[in-house]
Amino acid sequence: MTAPAAPRRGVWFRYNVARLGLLVAALGLGYVAGLRGVLLAVAALLVSGVLSYFVLSRLRIELAAALSQAVDTRRSKFAARAAREDAVVDALADRSDGPAGRPIS
Repeated sequence: MTAPAAPRRGVWFRYNVARLGLLVAALGLGYVAGLRGVLLAVAALLVSGVLSYFVLSRLRIELAAALSQAVDTRRSKFAARAAREDAVVDALADRSDGPAGRPIS
């Protein structure tokens, strides 16, 4: 038996906090190394981006799964609403037909 899935917002929050943490750490390391200004920002973004690709792969996979599940849920809800609407429209169309199959005026 598997553990219940984490809430989608929880996965999103954890992933983004981890990305932000890597960026802050890269900024700190760059500052200690003597980088300043735009060079510090660009280097920190590059370093944190590369590190997050490797370090946060598990969280990224969880986030992708949560997003996929959210999209599937939305699509199924949309399909259910469309089916209900089609049924209502069909019922109204059947009621409006007269005895000869023409709309009642």
